[in-house]
Amino acid sequence: MTHASTHLSILNAMVWSGTEESPIERDIFVQDGILVDKPSTNSVDIDASGLTLIPGLIEAHAHLCFNAGADWRTVYDNDTSSSMLLRMVENGHKMLRSGITTVRDLGAPTELAVTLRDAIDTGVTRGPSLIVAGAPVTPTGGHCYFMGGEADGELGVRIAVRERVKARTDWIKVMASGGNMTPGTNVERAQYSVDEMRAIVDEAHRLGTSVTAHAHGVEGIRHALAGGVDMLEHCSFQTPNGSEPVAEVIADIVSSKTIVSPTIVGALSQQKNTERYSRRADLTKQLVESGARILMSTDCGIPNTPHEDLSYALEVMQDMSELSALETLRLATSTSAELLDLNDRGRIETGYRADLLALRSDPTKDLSALRDIEYVISAGKLVAL
Repeated sequence: MTHASTHLSILNAMVWSGTEESPIERDIFVQDGILVDKPSTNSVDIDASGLTLIPGLIEAHAHLCFNAGADWRTVYDNDTSSSMLLRMVENGHKMLRSGITTVRDLGAPTELAVTLRDAIDTGVTRGPSLIVAGAPVTPTGGHCYFMGGEADGELGVRIAVRERVKARTDWIKVMASGGNMTPGTNVERAQYSVDEMRAIVDEAHRLGTSVTAHAHGVEGIRHALAGGVDMLEHCSFQTPNGSEPVAEVIADIVSSKTIVSPTIVGALSQQKNTERYSRRADLTKQLVESGARILMSTDCGIPNTPHEDLSYALEVMQDMSELSALETLRLATSTSAELLDLNDRGRIETGYRADLLALRSDPTKDLSALRDIEYVISAGKLVAL
């Protein structure tokens, strides 16, 4: 999957650091997986003339255990733990080859998610650097209950948080509303009371971890905000009348500095002239213009959303938000790293992880360049495409 060289000199590249306004020509030096300011005596020289280097992409909402197909539930239910873990490994490989070097997995059986994260970190297998939440906290029969995260009542949800911290997850995810992939749940209504949400957040913060909330419905968003969550997933403002932004709730998101992970998917480009698209675009633009703290995510793994979807989704995000290509690209690099407290990545700077994407054209001008890949470097190692 990767080549073993850890000392590299990448010469004559056009480099976009993740923060600058445009790429500049410079040489990049890598030693033991870290960006350094000068080459080592035994480094391997790579001529990057004509290439644009950017930081590796960050996918903030993925499901490695799903197969992205219409038959996802049948496949999920028939997987053994072993076959599911192998599926997760392969999906990680796909993401890495597409230039995604960091992935936040927000829903998988806890033991499998932690096992794969640790296996990648220790070099047992190759894949993107993983941040995992394990099984989401959800009520009995709630959204994604089949992952094993059911918990009820204030004491029950506190215990659920403690269990995940004990299992060494990186985040706590709670299902604040129902979800489209779990029949019998209500997308438009909250699954937990405000008091239960507060208990989850209080317990997580006491133990030094953060909480993100799956929240489609306006009621679920309100309960999550009142509970003090750190981040909202989807945030699609579902109501009985469709997806409608609520100015007061958007104001609360901004004033509380709650991060929004909007899960924009590439397949939306096929619905560009529909009412659904225009509503989502209007909501996305309002969130951006309001000054909400936003990073990029796709919910990849769900039906019709391949694990490599991020580059396509970024183009949809650009269209919906009316941001420039460069501003949009930051949402999946330097901005996402900052908002996820990943202070060692998301930029091409001395001392940062050597997560790099070498492209044949400039994505700060045209995001489709993200699919014109020459090579990927993950933690200083060349990835076999």
